[in-house]
Amino acid sequence: MTEQDKDIESALNIVLPALEAGLQKALSETLKKARYFISQQDLSRYIMSMLESHMKLSQKQLDALNKLLEKIYTKEHAAFPVSTKLTISDERAISYATKLHDFYLGRFFQGDREIRLDSVKWMSNYYLKKGYPAGKNQEGARKFLDEFGNYLSQRTETKARQIVDTTVNYLRNSSRIKAMQKIRIKKYRWDATGDRLTCPACRSMDGRVFDTGEAVRVIEMLEASEDPALIKELRPIQTDVQKGSSSRLPTRMPPLHPDCRCRAVAFFEEETVMTTVERPTWAKDTPAQRELEEEFRALTNEERLNRIRAHMGSSWLRPATGGGGENAYKEAKNDLERHFIKHGKDLGFKDIDTYSKASHDIIKEPEEVYVEKGRDGTVYHFIKDGKVVVSNDDALKIESFYKFDERWRSFKRDGIIRML
Repeated sequence: MTEQDKDIESALNIVLPALEAGLQKALSETLKKARYFISQQDLSRYIMSMLESHMKLSQKQLDALNKLLEKIYTKEHAAFPVSTKLTISDERAISYATKLHDFYLGRFFQGDREIRLDSVKWMSNYYLKKGYPAGKNQEGARKFLDEFGNYLSQRTETKARQIVDTTVNYLRNSSRIKAMQKIRIKKYRWDATGDRLTCPACRSMDGRVFDTGEAVRVIEMLEASEDPALIKELRPIQTDVQKGSSSRLPTRMPPLHPDCRCRAVAFFEEETVMTTVERPTWAKDTPAQRELEEEFRALTNEERLNRIRAHMGSSWLRPATGGGGENAYKEAKNDLERHFIKHGKDLGFKDIDTYSKASHDIIKEPEEVYVEKGRDGTVYHFIKDGKVVVSNDDALKIESFYKFDERWRSFKRDGIIRML
């Protein structure tokens, strides 16, 4: 038995007494709902939250487990080298938290500078160092209220959850951007979550590219200042759809608003694919048409490409509007079945699986892309080989897949542009 095997066995022995009953209950409750989650990441967060609520590991067990995990995750034990360009550890966020004089939602916090800094360190220790998952359904919000509730303008679990989640996200993004600069990554991309809960404001930021050095200068100004007014000036809360050039936006680093889940990711120049913003000859000159053209002409070529590429994650089975759970999933599945019955055989597909797969293939390598601003939000039309796939930009949900012919141009449209 290798040293690594012995460490793993020791880690299991620490948690086994509390593991069996809690694991069985948490997983049985969670896995029954697995297919209703939008992404594997969301499912993983929920599982971790359920494990925490059911297993109730003692602080001694957590500390011992953390030490062993830290020992296992070293270069001596690692099966392959870890690249700093691909993995930016939360250790940087922990280090950053010790320098921060205030935090993003400081306006809701009534304590002095020392108390505010203590609260940020508490979040860093609880969520980043000890590894408790952020999100709902856990005791973290109540523990935060026990420690700092007297300094909140609103002493509620909802407000505590909002402050904690947004601050932790800010710590992670700020430290990630500073790490990018250290390894000479010049640009980063704004990455929205891209599920049905993503708000229009975050969706309008998705894919935009920003300068790493400029963001670091803002971060360092926040580190050096103790003036609460400067936080509001440099980190204003934005809940409206952001329009215009990325270089002129009031906020250029996530999070955008309370409970924002957006993140900054490294951006590297990819193969040059030129996009255009063209008005089709048959499109009408309307206010919506001009607004759509203005919105996309303000984006750079890379940002327009990022908007297109985001639809590679589109899904037929993602509910288009709000809600969730079994009913929303069944409705989305029925919607796919209806479209297959209506268009699938006409396109030459024998079963629903090949029909669904072919729609994804067209999104990956389209010949043309049109963007339409309509009553039901913004949709992208991906066209190839006489077929068109319609994907909702607000929910990243595939809405239809049918033959592309002259009837497509005859539909009533409020505004439409050709991008590719």
